[in-house]
Amino acid sequence: MTVEELVARFPEIPADLRAEPLVAELAASCGDLLQEARRPSNCSQQHDAANHYYLKLVGPLSIYAYGLSTVEKVRRQLQELLDRRRTDPGGFAQSLVPPDTAEREVRGPGCG
Repeated sequence: MTVEELVARFPEIPADLRAEPLVAELAASCGDLLQEARRPSNCSQQHDAANHYYLKLVGPLSIYAYGLSTVEKVRRQLQELLDRRRTDPGGFAQSLVPPDTAEREVRGPGCG
């Protein structure tokens, strides 16, 4: 996956982070998981694997977009993710998903 494909899929990624080399490396290294990643619904009561991929891989970027993080912290978080992926490529995806993960996202009453 390229940064352009990542941003097309997740336009909430801030413009000032799109040129970050670590974002490009995340897109290339974790493209398979980012293809599956899905932002949880606002009324989600239990997340599925796709939601967890989003929260762990895209979450730091979107938290920064809200002004709740710094560029330095995002860089650190991305580097840690990339290091974990390199260290254990086979177990990385599983490490992003807690044991109590739902098979499908569970939404609360009244949610479509």
